[in-house]
Amino acid sequence: MADALVKTLNRAGFQPIFLPQTGLLPPDLYNLTSRNRKPRLVRRGPLARYLPGCEFTPVRSTLPDIANQRSSGKSISGSASFLARCLACLGIEAAPAINLSFAGNTKFSFSLGGVFSLRVDPSDIDHALKRLRPGAIPDEYVNRGFLHIAYEYAFATSLVMQAEGDHEFDLRTDADLPQLATVNAGFTLTRANRNTITFEACADSDVPAFAYRAGRLTRDSKWRFYPEETYRSESEIPPQPYVLRRGVVLDTESPSDTENSGTYR
Repeated sequence: MADALVKTLNRAGFQPIFLPQTGLLPPDLYNLTSRNRKPRLVRRGPLARYLPGCEFTPVRSTLPDIANQRSSGKSISGSASFLARCLACLGIEAAPAINLSFAGNTKFSFSLGGVFSLRVDPSDIDHALKRLRPGAIPDEYVNRGFLHIAYEYAFATSLVMQAEGDHEFDLRTDADLPQLATVNAGFTLTRANRNTITFEACADSDVPAFAYRAGRLTRDSKWRFYPEETYRSESEIPPQPYVLRRGVVLDTESPSDTENSGTYR
């Protein structure tokens, strides 16, 4: 996701993530870590696994303020890798080398459509935390504020790639489209018009989340959860919603890929 979309998500209190995994349901427990000085998220798994006998029921709703927000135009040199990562957000496995030569020197904009969320009310989490058992989670993650609870995930069912202005994609026929990506059976790829291409999930497809809302999890005399806590800095007027790393998309991985990540399964 590029700058404008990331900023839009941040203003709404969402942290954009790259986690090509389906079936996510909030609330989930995460910790922040780093590899080669690059911050990364580790998804430890469902919060309910740390709360014996506790169950949560996510509620689905639309997110009209996030749908169809466009990024700034991107030149051909950076668009292929950007498109591949956007497609991963929809569960589409991009081809190893995406050929965008059909676009010439045209700049693109991208937008996500059919945006919805799955959410658990933070108050449900508040009342359950008194039973939290951290298991093998390192104490330093708790003490340094590295633990977060994702209580809302955002999903999208379509990605639109559009040439800016009056430019047109140089596509001879619709048969050229499959050369862009290897699309699984749950998606369709169509040309809406001469300057617009749409990747869309089928009605029953399960798509990965592309962002989440989260709150910090801390502990002193008891566990404390801070959903959407705002920064309180004189340099931020008005205060902004709590976002772990503003202005960036955080790579997310499973604990098996990270040392000292604690238990997951």
